Amino acid sequence: MMDVSAFLGVASFGILLVLLALGVVAIVRPIARRLPRAPIVEYVPPEGDLLSHGLLVRADRRLLTAVVTDLAVRGSVRILTPRGSRGPVAIEVVHGARFSAEEWQLLAALRPHRMRARQQRRYVRALAEIGVVVGQVDDAPDVVFVRGPGSFRRHRRHALKNFLDGLRHRVVAEGLARKRPVSIHLVMLSLLFLVTVAFGLLLILGALVDGEWIGAIVVLLTMAALFWVLTLSPPPLLWFTDAGRERRRHLAGLRDYMKLAEQDRIRFLQSPEGALRSPTGELTPTGRIMGLAPAAHAANPAAQSGLDRIILDEKLLPYAILFRQERRWHRELHRLGGAHVSRNVEVLGGTLEGVIAVLDVLVIIGQVLRVTGTVVSFLGRST
Repeated sequence: MMDVSAFLGVASFGILLVLLALGVVAIVRPIARRLPRAPIVEYVPPEGDLLSHGLLVRADRRLLTAVVTDLAVRGSVRILTPRGSRGPVAIEVVHGARFSAEEWQLLAALRPHRMRARQQRRYVRALAEIGVVVGQVDDAPDVVFVRGPGSFRRHRRHALKNFLDGLRHRVVAEGLARKRPVSIHLVMLSLLFLVTVAFGLLLILGALVDGEWIGAIVVLLTMAALFWVLTLSPPPLLWFTDAGRERRRHLAGLRDYMKLAEQDRIRFLQSPEGALRSPTGELTPTGRIMGLAPAAHAANPAAQSGLDRIILDEKLLPYAILFRQERRWHRELHRLGGAHVSRNVEVLGGTLEGVIAVLDVLVIIGQVLRVTGTVVSFLGRST
């Protein structure tokens, strides 16, 4: 059996690595989540779109959930989830719905455009699991899977990486951020993970020779813990220009508005400064920015005010997800889409956030491996 002192040494080393990794996360996460102080409360999103705003508030891992929720509230997609905690999670495109080019790109990132025969059979089986029985792929509705046998992880990993990289490049091109995101924290955590992997391989080889598995098991548990810590760490951090910081201040004002209690929000919207329509029913400048219809659709001003608030909620609900306020806005989501939409968005959010977290980790680990391999190769040639 393995010597007790050696076992304690391996266990202590593993605990030290995990604590060090948690310390890095504890330092970086507050920096990633901090928004500048807003001079005023805002309830109109700033210039730009939801995708760029998600990067500006460093909510990369919640961005896809916010976009899909926006599409669901607009009636462009349906979110299909199981009754329990397990089972496939899918997104069905509503026939005739309109999407922007980037929204189409996001949906395309979840399923290959051309599937091989094996992938087609797998996709048809996945459709059967959610109650859609078809003979072949051409007869199937437009459904993409986020979780389950119909989710194509290899394609998704590559396509989502390109999608997020493209968004970051666009934010840089718009003059809102500097050229390269900083990912030193992820590189450091990845190095810790790779050191543990290398150490674990040596112990496993030793265990094969001597039949002592306890140390290898401890290292495997440490590897699992480090990978979990990696998924908790923020994604690569964008550094913002003056224009980007100004837009972040506007978004901070929007977040402050969304933190207000329900009755405070209603009073704010009914104030002269916050009204979407004048007493005569004409649109205020803010009402025009929000895209309200110029002509009233309700029988009286009170009912029209209610309709206008629904339109405002529809536009702000995805921002509640970006700002981690979806639980506070649960009632609005329930009213806009019903109980099933509220629950489905919750399941989808947990699934997509996990997908992006793992994607970030795998990308950084791959980059560290490539750099390490290059350095080792260079040293090998120079000796």
